[in-house]
Parts: sequence; C-alpha cells; structure tokens
Amino acid sequence: MTAGTTKTTRAERVRRRRSQESRQRQQTVARAATTSVRPLVSRPRRVEGAADFKKMGRGRRFEIALPTGLSLGLPTLPQFNVSWRLASLSMVILLSAMLARLLIDPRLFVNGINLGGAALVPGEEIYAESGIARQHIFWVDSAAVQKRIATIPGIASATVTIEWPSNVTIVVKERVPVVTWMEGDQKWWVDAEGQKFKSRGDLGLLPIAVDDAATGVGGRSGRVPVEAIQGALQLRDLRPNIETLHYDAQHGISYQDGRGWRDYFGLGADMAQKLAVYESLVDNLLSRGMLPAVVSVENLKAPFYRR
Repeated sequence: MTAGTTKTTRAERVRRRRSQESRQRQQTVARAATTSVRPLVSRPRRVEGAADFKKMGRGRRFEIALPTGLSLGLPTLPQFNVSWRLASLSMVILLSAMLARLLIDPRLFVNGINLGGAALVPGEEIYAESGIARQHIFWVDSAAVQKRIATIPGIASATVTIEWPSNVTIVVKERVPVVTWMEGDQKWWVDAEGQKFKSRGDLGLLPIAVDDAATGVGGRSGRVPVEAIQGALQLRDLRPNIETLHYDAQHGISYQDGRGWRDYFGLGADMAQKLAVYESLVDNLLSRGMLPAVVSVENLKAPFYRR
C-alpha cells in the first residue's frame, strides 16, 4: 500500500508540474500577442564639434585657435604682376637670340659638295658655278642650283639634295661627246643630239673640220645638224681609215680622198648606199683612165663628178 501510494503521488506531482508549466507558457504568449511593439529605428549620434564633411567641399573656412603667444612664423610669398607685354617681349628676345645663333653657326655654311656622275666636267667648276660656296644652308635653293649647273657646258641635267646641317649632294648627267667639231682654231665637242659644248681635252673622237667656219654653225654653244653627225659616224664605221671629215652648209659631209679628189656625201643616215654608188662611180672613172677633181653622191638619184 505505502509503496503504491508513493508512486501514485509522484506521478501526480509530475503531471501537475507539467500542467502548470504549460499554462504559464500559454499566458506568456497571450501577453506578448496583446502588447504593442514599436519598430526600432537606429539614428546616428551627433557629436558636438564634429566637422560637417558635406559642407567642407563648399568653401567653408575653418579657423584654428593657437595658444596665446604662439606664432608659426610662415614666410610671406612675393606677389608678381607680369603683364602680357613683358611676356611677349621676353619671347621675342629669346627667339631673336636663337635665330642669331643659327645664322652665325659655322656648321651651317656650305664648305663643299658631294658630287656624283661627273667624269668630263671638273668638280671644281661645278662647285664654283653652283653658287653655293660659303653660303648659309638656309639660303640654298635646290631648284635654282639645278638650273645654274644645267647651264655648264657638257652638263645635260642635275639633281640637288640638301641635308641638315650643311650637306649638299649634286648628281649630274653629262653629255657624251661623239665627234670633235673644229671651227678654225676652236674645238668643240658634239653629242649625238647635235649639241655643241666646250671641249675639255683629247678623247680620240672623230674630228670634223668646218670649211665655212665664218658662218659659225650653231654659234658658240648651239646645235649642229643631227643629220651631219649621223652621216659622219656612219662614214667612219664604213671607212675606219678616215682620219678627218669636212663639213660645209652647202654640201654637208665630205672628205679628201687620198688619191687626190674631194668626195661629197651630203647629210643623212644612208651613207652605206651613197658609199656603194661612190665606189662604183670611181671604179668606172678609173677604168677609163679619168681622174676626177670632185665626186658627189649627195643626191643618190643624181650623182656626178667634175674633172
């Protein structure tokens, strides 16, 4: 009995305690549901004397109070009031000094040239005629120099290149002489185009003596008929033993036959046909024992001879 009563009583006490705890939880939940809860809002605290950083960038001025009797001793900066006139004058003076330095710099004066293409015309003559000796590089006009050099006898054309600080390169194209043109005691060179220019020595060219030199064929630096040059060169190729040819405005090219007469061939590039007619005519005359004084094949359709 006593043991059974004790177990029953303990169980009842457990049930009562659980029942009591359950009622307490329900009452707590009921009170929490009927209580009004306001939302929690966090606001930053404002500290007295703190700087307003939003207004610092708007030109606010802050003053720092120093202790009485304390001085920082900052240096006073000088104030400059430079006018635009003074600045402009300074620039003009500076630029003028730089320009004066360039104008008197000896490295900018031409003391020589780099020459190419010249074989017959002396380089000293080209340099002198160019007109740039001891000239400042700023004043060298390449186009004008080319024109001056092209007027030199024997020069067909020239190319002038200027490089800093004072390098001048001149490349010339010379005229190629093919015959020596003799007018009295004067000798000229003549190229294949008939251009007559100053003779500068003996190149072993075919000499052509002008019989009517008084007419001054081509002048001092003019042209000789191209047909005369063509005919003379052809005759020289056909008759290598010819030492000297002659020219006159009326009969063209001629030469003195070693057998005692003058042969006239005229002008043109048909000397092979004329020479064949000439030899046939001379053979006919010699076969008949006749010695001519003049044989002319200037006109292939009308060759003639005189005794």
